[in-house]
Amino acid sequence: MEAFPELSTDRLHLKEIKDEHAGILYDLFTNKDVLKYYGSDPMGDISEAQELIQKFRVGLKHNTVIRWGIFLKSEGKLIGTCGFHNWNHRYFRAEIGYELFPEYWGQAYMREALEAITEYGFNELSLHRVGALISPHNNASLSLIEKLGFEREGILKDYAYSGKGFIDLTMYAKIKTN
Repeated sequence: MEAFPELSTDRLHLKEIKDEHAGILYDLFTNKDVLKYYGSDPMGDISEAQELIQKFRVGLKHNTVIRWGIFLKSEGKLIGTCGFHNWNHRYFRAEIGYELFPEYWGQAYMREALEAITEYGFNELSLHRVGALISPHNNASLSLIEKLGFEREGILKDYAYSGKGFIDLTMYAKIKTN
């Protein structure tokens, strides 16, 4: 990809996460409410946030990952991230991932962001399938993804590991329609 693709919605700018956002990213990935169903442990220090930003850059360069920062247009403030990972060009598919600071939950920001990136994935990245792996206990995320037209495909038993053990994940997918 030549340049980072910026997207715009009514209330949001979706744009590249840069080095200067490491502190905010660290705050996001150490927030116990954000990580409750995330399947990973909190970051240990800010260097992990800096490494994550670098991984986003490398993933974009190799066309395997694209992660947008979710910025409020009204304040220019970074409130979360969303994007594609496990991007497989041969099979025209990727998985979607996202997180948002709790003070912005319930305001349809993530729905707005995911609608934009899913449309971008289908129309600009030539994706045919977008998957989502979600904790079966994360009712808010399950509800969100269903509102976006993703269909439940089943439970993947002990699919992921966190510091607390193996966890099940629910597989959802949305298929591009003509």
